[in-house]
Order: sequence, then structure tokens, then C-alpha cells
Amino acid sequence: MKKVQYEKFGDPKVLEMISTVEPTLLNDEIKIMVKAVGLNPVDLKIFGGDIRLKLVGFIRQLVNPKKWISHSSQFPRGVARDFSGIVEDIGNNVSEFKVGDLVFGTLRSAPGLGTKKGSLVEKLVASKNDVVKMPEKLSFETASSLGVAGQTACGALRHLNLKKDDVIVISAASGGVGSLAVQIAVSRGATVIGITGEHNTDYVRSLGAIPVAYGENLEKRIRDSTQNSVTKLLDCFGGNYVKLAFSLGLAGANIGTLVPSPRAIIKGAQFTGSRHARLGDLEEVACLTAKGVIKVNINNVYSFDIDSIRLAYAELSKGHVRGKLVIKFS
Repeated sequence: MKKVQYEKFGDPKVLEMISTVEPTLLNDEIKIMVKAVGLNPVDLKIFGGDIRLKLVGFIRQLVNPKKWISHSSQFPRGVARDFSGIVEDIGNNVSEFKVGDLVFGTLRSAPGLGTKKGSLVEKLVASKNDVVKMPEKLSFETASSLGVAGQTACGALRHLNLKKDDVIVISAASGGVGSLAVQIAVSRGATVIGITGEHNTDYVRSLGAIPVAYGENLEKRIRDSTQNSVTKLLDCFGGNYVKLAFSLGLAGANIGTLVPSPRAIIKGAQFTGSRHARLGDLEEVACLTAKGVIKVNINNVYSFDIDSIRLAYAELSKGHVRGKLVIKFS
């Protein structure tokens, strides 16, 4: 089978496609013929060797010396987390799935660099806990876009204790996580103000949010966009959005960020996301998507070849992709 991996940290050029044997199936695992893989910004951070992920991984090793590994043994590493496909085989302890089931999911891992597995592979072996049955109305491309983004959005909104009477500001509202967070918040009755680029305001409005373009006088324009006071803010981008939240009068407990900085955390902002996800979140997001309550914008679909995959990640690295980029398998 073919798989994508890398032997050193770097930009998308470090990614390579190799031929290898199919993985061994354990008792609690499922073998999946992969049909589509959704790409996420966190993939870039992982194979780019983001220093914050390395630091988290190093701290985990200090806490648990059994997990110590040498630098050389970190490689090779797989690429990507999200997937959709067809069940090809099941382990002896798996009763929830059968051969032929349409499924999707995301490879969960501990904070830091986590697992060496990747979903950009023709045959994927995953824990049964990482896999969810796919509603019939969903395409493989759409289902493969729900894993990381769905868990991150649900976890963050849960940690912020979002209520139907909240007025929540969400930055990067047109992105993969932001667009899902907007729609989930709207479906729960909250008023959502989505920060986005000027060219994406109509798109964010179509998701049910009040769009506000980033730029000068942002705080004033947010206040002017609604008659009610802002009660919460979810930062899906980083930068100065946590500072903006404090300027809007929010307490740290009502500010969530997916991109933490020491200054933000010291001030009391909440580092949140998939760490606060629960079993059942992906089923909820998939059902809402199948019903049309949540719409997933597939920005572009690329083929499963190394040049296309590198091109897709290069596009994702620019930071202004509306919705999701997907790799489709033949």
C-alpha cells in the first residue's frame, strides 16, 4: 500500500510517499480502506516541528520517563488525522462495526507530537474509539472534514459553557474550525459575531453569524454590530484576539483560545479545543451535517499523489482557506 510520511521536520517538501506492507490489526482495532482525508492546520504544526508541540511532548516525557524516546526514533512519522472510508476488517474485540460499514473519524493522540500514525494512507488501522459510523447522506469528502474541527469546536464551546442567551465572538469564523463553531453555536440559539476577512463576510453571514471584518476599530465595530453585550469570545486564530476579549470587558473564564500564549494564559484565558471534547461529539456534528443544519464548505479537493498533497498543504499554510481542503483517494 501507499502512505505519506516524513523523516524530518520542515515545510510540505519534507513529505514523501512510500510503498509499504499493510499494518497488523489488533483486537480493538478496525482496518479501513481510506476514501478521503481532511487536512487541518495542526497537521502543518506537527510535521513542521512546532516548538510548542515539542515542548508539551518533552514535559510529558519528564512526567513519564517510560515514554522517553530518542530524537532518531521519532521518525518516520505519518501525516494527517482525519479520515473517511469503508471498513475492510475488524479485530476480535470489535462488535460495534462490521465489514462494509461507511465510517469516519480522527486519530486521537496525547498533547504534543502524539502518535506517529497518519491518515494519509491507503489502508488505515485505527482504534475502534477513533471511528464513527457515517450517516448515509454524507459524502466521504464531507465526512473526512468533520473530525478535528468538530471535536475542537464542540470541546471549546462546552468549556466556555455556551448558553442560548450568549453573545459570542468567534475569530477566524470562515476557517475549518471557526465555521463549524459558528454553526454549532447558532444551532444552540446563541448570537454569533464572526470575525473574518472582508471577502468572506457574505459567507459568514450565510452561516447564521453577524460578520465583522478584521482591521481598524475592530472593538468598536463589534460593539456596534449588536444591541446586546458580548458575553464570550472564542479565538480560533491567535494574535491579539484574547487582548480584544479583555477590551470587550470579558473575564478570563469567558475567553477561550485554540492558540495559547503565556501572556493569555497568565491573564486567565482558557486554552481549549479537542482536549475538552467528549465521546458523542462527532456523532452530533455528523447528524447536524446530514440534516443540513451544519454546512461544510469543501474549498478544494486534491488527488492522492505527493505533488498534490504538498500543494494542498502549501495552500493551507497561507492561513486564509475558506472551509476545508480534502485529499480524495481513487
